[in-house]
Amino acid sequence: MMEDIKSEEVWEQAQIKAVTQAKKYEKVNSPKGEKIHLLSGVLRCPVCGAGMYGNKSIKHRKDGTKYSDYFYYGCKHRNMTRGHKCDYRKQVSEVKLDGAVVEVLRKLVSNKKFAGMMREKIDMEVDTIALDQEISAHEKTLRQCYLNKDAILSDLDNLDYEDKHYKRRKTDLENRLSKTYDKIEETENALVEAKAKKRSILAEKVCGDNIYKALIFFDKMYEPMSEAERREFLTQFIEKVEIYKEEQENGQWLKSIEFKLPIISKDMKISLDNGSQIETVVLLSKG
Repeated sequence: MMEDIKSEEVWEQAQIKAVTQAKKYEKVNSPKGEKIHLLSGVLRCPVCGAGMYGNKSIKHRKDGTKYSDYFYYGCKHRNMTRGHKCDYRKQVSEVKLDGAVVEVLRKLVSNKKFAGMMREKIDMEVDTIALDQEISAHEKTLRQCYLNKDAILSDLDNLDYEDKHYKRRKTDLENRLSKTYDKIEETENALVEAKAKKRSILAEKVCGDNIYKALIFFDKMYEPMSEAERREFLTQFIEKVEIYKEEQENGQWLKSIEFKLPIISKDMKISLDNGSQIETVVLLSKG
């Protein structure tokens, strides 16, 4: 147990160091210092379901002076709903929505039960027994095919040219050799596919473990990040964010968060400070 704790501490320090020392993300062909919108594309329109994107509203007073820039998320109205373009035109405050999403994550990681669940998932073994058995069977078949091939080649080399059945024997052996080569190719392809599946499962496990660890240390890792790094970080484990059609009486827009990995127990309840329940943050988590 002590070794596991030390291992996590080393991982945490390495990740924080990587974040603080990494070159800041910059969008190619975009003006330096351009505003990064944390939830662009991840946030979904409550009417058509399309991704909503960050934008900036510039307004001027009557005297010509400019108000402070207002950043918001809006639907591009491109998705067709019942034959018509989406007509949802609300401008959802980025400050409010981004803050609500981060607040939910902070509440999650501060929950002792949540941290325990994350550690259980990290410690969980990946079941590759069926694939291991399949790989072993293919390897056994392949070894037998190579032995058969060598035996047939040896028989071909030892054919007696003076044997009256030489041509028939030769043709028979060549046909058997051709079928053996087909079997070798088929088995090699199956073996490559099975090994690729196993590598993919193990890679997903490593990726998942890193995300679980990142969530455990969310607060420590999130604070030193730039806006671009925060967006990169959040989109690693958030599949989509849903909002209400209208701002609620308590000022809340956030309705639910769907995660890319199963990270929440169904009996965990998450509410924002203003008392609003994140309705489906539990139910939408992929299991």
